[in-house]
Amino acid sequence: MPGKKQKPESEKSISRREFALGSMGLLSAYAIAQNVQPTPLSARAQAIKLQKSQFVQDLLDARHILDEDIKRVIDHAEQTGEKLYQPGTNRFLSKLRIKEACFYVEYEPIGEAYQVHTAYSHRFMFAREE
Repeated sequence: MPGKKQKPESEKSISRREFALGSMGLLSAYAIAQNVQPTPLSARAQAIKLQKSQFVQDLLDARHILDEDIKRVIDHAEQTGEKLYQPGTNRFLSKLRIKEACFYVEYEPIGEAYQVHTAYSHRFMFAREE
């Protein structure tokens, strides 16, 4: 556009999404470099059957959330009772910290399976004070 000044490359900002994705990538690279592996999935958690709509599957793919992560959260919630109940529905919300990430899953028991309505995560790293 004529008359509109362009910011120099050194002053351009990035969006929150770009920052979050870059941070997640950095933390994941740190975990890989440190060889940080989650404990193996228990047989009980492996046996959990998940049901998801295509929309939810696409959302989970975009958020890089694996079925294994979801199963860990649901297994933990069902074994410990650490979950929130949404009145008027049969839905629960639970969370679980897995290494440097905290995963949240909204789900509903359906017979022998669990319907996943949504899931999200945030990654973090604690720094040591010296």
